[in-house]
Amino acid sequence: MREISFGLVHRVSVKRKNAGQIAASCSTIAKEGFCNVAAHIYFSESGNSGMFKSASAAYVYVCIYYALVFMGNGAFSSYIGLYYSKINLDTFTIGLLTSVGLITALCVQPLWGLAADRAKSKNSVLLLSLLLTSASIWLMPASGEHFWLLLASTALFYVFQCVVNPLSDTITLELAGKSQFNFSRVRTYGSVGFAGMSAIAGWILDRDINYMFPLFSAMMLLAFVCACTIPRVEGHQRKQKVRLKELFNSRALTVIYIYTFIIESTIGFFFTYHAVYCQEQGISTSLLGIGVMIGSISQFPFMIFFDRLYARFGVYKILLFSGLIHLLRWLLYAVTVTEFTVILSWALHGGTFILFYLCLAEYVNRHVRKELKASGQMMNSIMTLGISRIFGGLAGGAYASVFGIGSGFAVCAGLCAVAMLAFSWYVKRYAASTAAQAETNSVAQ
Repeated sequence: MREISFGLVHRVSVKRKNAGQIAASCSTIAKEGFCNVAAHIYFSESGNSGMFKSASAAYVYVCIYYALVFMGNGAFSSYIGLYYSKINLDTFTIGLLTSVGLITALCVQPLWGLAADRAKSKNSVLLLSLLLTSASIWLMPASGEHFWLLLASTALFYVFQCVVNPLSDTITLELAGKSQFNFSRVRTYGSVGFAGMSAIAGWILDRDINYMFPLFSAMMLLAFVCACTIPRVEGHQRKQKVRLKELFNSRALTVIYIYTFIIESTIGFFFTYHAVYCQEQGISTSLLGIGVMIGSISQFPFMIFFDRLYARFGVYKILLFSGLIHLLRWLLYAVTVTEFTVILSWALHGGTFILFYLCLAEYVNRHVRKELKASGQMMNSIMTLGISRIFGGLAGGAYASVFGIGSGFAVCAGLCAVAMLAFSWYVKRYAASTAAQAETNSVAQ
């Protein structure tokens, strides 16, 4: 008999080859939620019949942590617009408050990244941000309908919140390398938590939208408690200070960032205007909701099998493939918008943002020097969720106000095509030697 210890109250005995007993034993600890599922996946994939050690414990705790963080996001990000509407803010003001988070992140994320890289422990910076995020959310309802108070409280909230996801990725990627588990699988639990909480929160907030704030705050506090159990990851600039600009000494990474900026700007345009455009074309809100659900589910296969895809095809081919999927989505919206094309477009969603997110996270973790890993993940967030989304929304809005949203999607498709051609040319001419040199440097470090 072997004994599996989760570091919790329960201890479960299983035999190596008896899968039925493993499943039955895991069901006895169902109240640990994601914990038992994560442990079962780790156990069955690794084929390890021995006692769970620190590596498996790290995997379990990180899975629970990601589920909690994204459950909090699911209770907040999908519904904050409804709260603004309830307190009688106009459309322009809602858009302004929504953009404050992106602009704030753009300014402060590089500073958070340097702080984490230079800290004794990156975990301590993460714990601080979780606590302050949980506390600062209460400033929003306390501001009432006063615009300037809402603006200040929203900006302050995002100063702390914007660091949680990229710093979590930094810590988890380092642990994944040491403990031999898949980061993309961990990220899957986050998406499951987000989707599940979005549905649950919709039912809760239908009674009172103000429940959003205690719900989010509670999830962040639980994530803080769980983060206390995650193994410590040190900052690597304590002895040697490294400037942020050295992150861009890599021509390959700089080109990837430029390509990412162009492609993700188009998805920024999409997220800003697709709902309005679809309703103009007679698409119901309920169908859009079904599309969003399908889009969320479509990401799961790419997250589950990402490590295999990355090992087989490499970062450049995956990014080119994702660029093609972006192009196809925008062509669908540019040519015709029907119930079928809307659902088809959302079914393609899994091949878009999440592939860029995972590719950038993995590339930075493998090829950026350890002193700048946290800064690199912060820069990833800026490129995928920050500056590209701001540019896509603002520039796309200016274009659409003159030429129409449908024409804007055609321009997005054209931008994707041009970006893919330029990126493909770079890959053929420079990438082979650059990748080999980067691999040599990462091994040397």
